[in-house]
Amino acid sequence: VLWLAREGTLCMESKPPVAMIRQLVRSLDRMLAYDDRIRIAIEPKPNEPIDRSYAGTAGHAIALGDMTADPSRCGILVESAHSVLAGLDPTHDMAFGLAAKKLFSVHLNDQNGMKFDQDKIFGSESLRSAFNQIKLLVDNDYGSNGEYIGLDVKAMRSTGDRFGFKHLENSLRVVRLMEGKAALYDQSIVDAHIAEDDYEGLEMYILELLLGV
Repeated sequence: VLWLAREGTLCMESKPPVAMIRQLVRSLDRMLAYDDRIRIAIEPKPNEPIDRSYAGTAGHAIALGDMTADPSRCGILVESAHSVLAGLDPTHDMAFGLAAKKLFSVHLNDQNGMKFDQDKIFGSESLRSAFNQIKLLVDNDYGSNGEYIGLDVKAMRSTGDRFGFKHLENSLRVVRLMEGKAALYDQSIVDAHIAEDDYEGLEMYILELLLGV
């Protein structure tokens, strides 16, 4: 995993951006040349610790890999919170990677808006987003070819020592619960709402599915 959150600038005029992006590509090429078994999963992040990132989104990360000497060994790692920090939808970022056959890995967590990287437990801010991420991964049999799904979460600062692993337990439980919701998802109901242009009905179906009513 190549975490490129530091590759950017605090002062836009301090570095020529085209030259810096080409330098990043040369760095990737050197890594690829070092060992022909290496595969690089670029993890994009739009901010923190740098506020102008050269690889801020999944699209940027895929493009960087495609500029290398061996794009087949370059892909992306999508972290839920990093997509939210960019004002994007984690599910769509993952879907983009899947469509391009570039989604090498996923880190599940959650994030309260566009601020500092929080690494909150999966689903703690948006259950619907958590559902859609898991449904996408399940529908596409993600992991069956050795792809890695991780939990990039941390305990809240005031958590007592004896509860120091509950953020991991809780995140994994949410994943399992959302797998169950994905199994209950009825595409025929969704199709019926779409055929009638009843998108309010579709919204309510998803909400009731998640609420268990």
